[in-house]
Amino acid sequence: MQVSQRFIGDRREDSGHPEFDTPAGFHASLLEVLPHAAAYVAQDGRILAHNGRLKSACTAQEIEGVPAHLKDLLSAESWKRCETVLSAAFSGVPARASTRMSLTSGAFFCRSVTCTSVLTLSRGQQAVLVQFDRGEAPRERPVQTLKEMPAALTGARIVSGNPAPDRVLLEHFPDDVVLFDGTESLEKKAAMLRDVIGGDHEADFLTDTLREVSGAAPQTLYIPESVGFEPAAPGADRKMCEIRLVPLPGASEDRSGSGRSMAIIRRNVDCPHEAAENRRLAYQDPLTGLENRRAFTKALKRELARLVADPAMGLAVFYIDLDEFKKVNDLGGHDVGDDMLLRVAACLTQSLGEFGTAARIGGDEFAGMLPVADKEAALKIAEEILAGFDGIRLEVQERIFTIGGSIGVAYVDCGTPLADVDASVLLGLADRACLRGKRFGGQSVQLHNVLSTDDPVRGAELTALPEPESFRASELALHAMPIMHLKKDRVLGAEVLLRLRGERAGELSSRAWIHAAERSGFIAQVDAWMLDKVLNEADRHPSRMTLTMNISADSARDPNFREALHQRLSSNPLLASKLCLEISERDFLREPSTVEAFFRFVTELGCQTAIDDFAGHWPVLSRLTGLRIVWLKLESGLTRQVAGSPAKAAILGGLVRAAHDLGIKVAAKRVETAEEAELLRGLDIEAAQGSYFGKAEPWSDV
Repeated sequence: MQVSQRFIGDRREDSGHPEFDTPAGFHASLLEVLPHAAAYVAQDGRILAHNGRLKSACTAQEIEGVPAHLKDLLSAESWKRCETVLSAAFSGVPARASTRMSLTSGAFFCRSVTCTSVLTLSRGQQAVLVQFDRGEAPRERPVQTLKEMPAALTGARIVSGNPAPDRVLLEHFPDDVVLFDGTESLEKKAAMLRDVIGGDHEADFLTDTLREVSGAAPQTLYIPESVGFEPAAPGADRKMCEIRLVPLPGASEDRSGSGRSMAIIRRNVDCPHEAAENRRLAYQDPLTGLENRRAFTKALKRELARLVADPAMGLAVFYIDLDEFKKVNDLGGHDVGDDMLLRVAACLTQSLGEFGTAARIGGDEFAGMLPVADKEAALKIAEEILAGFDGIRLEVQERIFTIGGSIGVAYVDCGTPLADVDASVLLGLADRACLRGKRFGGQSVQLHNVLSTDDPVRGAELTALPEPESFRASELALHAMPIMHLKKDRVLGAEVLLRLRGERAGELSSRAWIHAAERSGFIAQVDAWMLDKVLNEADRHPSRMTLTMNISADSARDPNFREALHQRLSSNPLLASKLCLEISERDFLREPSTVEAFFRFVTELGCQTAIDDFAGHWPVLSRLTGLRIVWLKLESGLTRQVAGSPAKAAILGGLVRAAHDLGIKVAAKRVETAEEAELLRGLDIEAAQGSYFGKAEPWSDV
């Protein structure tokens, strides 16, 4: 590939970074063809290279050269927003902040910042491409502060040195007017304005203000109506005195700005900057910069009108409810929660693309819409959104937070009559579809085909989920799924699973019920009930078959649960050796100290331990080096992924070897075919479970 020399030109001189003086600096040369001010930025905010537009933008703001660090360029508040976007981009999610950015001086710099995903520059430096969309910089009108202002004048008042015709012309004008014949000095004009405005305003200040805008008529100045030592009430809009300088028709004007003109003075007008900000806040979520519910509903109405006028494409409306966001807030704090919401917003915007619309419509609830060809395309987009959520990793000190979501899709086919379908109906149908997914455990996509007969309060309205505490023990059942030793081709043990039974079992899935128990803090009691049943069964039978059960992070930190384990196992090491306690990778990443302390405790009692739903993350393996973990149980989707991909199988083989080097055995889940079982044997995986080896069956203890 050849690069025109005009793109390289003086880049070496401008960048100030000798590492880009070689052909390896190709990435830097591409900066010059970008339409916006742009730079390659390291994760800590250092500017590694920049284009001429960024340098010109700095020069226009009287900044000598481009600073070495973004926080030396941007104000503290703007740098904080930019830092969040950088963090998302270095996590693998291209991000955008659609918000006003200002310089350290407080001056306007850009209206949005966009970051690409990570790339490698010369010398192995990691960077992201940051583009500053400066757009049309807002005109800064001088808003001056005077010490005092009198009460508003009533009626129009004309100050003029001209004869009667001017007064006849303007005597019924609704605003106060000051006429200038062009012979006045700036000091004289300031004095005339001061006579109309009233009060002890500083004449020099008005003179200097007029000097700044001379020669650029028409111009508008804003002065606060009330200025004093008392602060304005919180949330109160400031009222301004507006002075509009307008040349009179037919007036000759030289370059100094002289000539006949007038100043139109209006009292008690809204501050234009605050009015614009209020309009923005009325339609934008202040944290994520996405549209809010009001703006999204208006956009959806416009899209429905488009669909009626041009039914060439269908429409998909997405309702997204985050799963387990409360845990992120509870364990990491609200700042971490806000950071997670920003990453979710960036991921949603990326998935919907330039033709889609994303909005935050509640605390942890988002919405989106996108024209699509058919419902299969709508489902594909929803799955891409969930896949994007899966890739989010937010590391805070020793914790790593992840996020999931449930998505409801209301799909409108291009041929659907829409006379009786409005925006609120569509959003409500998507919401109810999302709730169906939450009932069945979350992390799912539910689609509703919209019909013209759909009623916004349509029958079969979903009732509230029953509280976990309301279930009796007789409504809980345990099932056992066999675990096969792949090399010895015999049953190694069984995983004990919780199931619901009875009339209410049809209302929601066991997975959804367990998630609800976790949210309500009831899960530790459920785990204690299961533990008692499992130990009774293990104690009753003399076989050495291992029984495994999943433990929540709540139970791992519950002293009552630990005490129950100690009482049953401290004097019975043989019973302890039959028990394997699993904790999910997600809980381990969120609360590593809690899980590590619990694993050490149960290991000393003689139990086996396992990390469940291991998704192949190297940071998890690195944290296990100091623990005596017996098993890694692979996330069920890994089995399906490697079955049809030799490359993925090779990667998984590397993970298995790494686990073996640490003295950890590996087990696979959801094995459904003989081909999958044979592939896992070839990867030296010790154990597996799934329908191929036997489904979960009711357990004899219950």
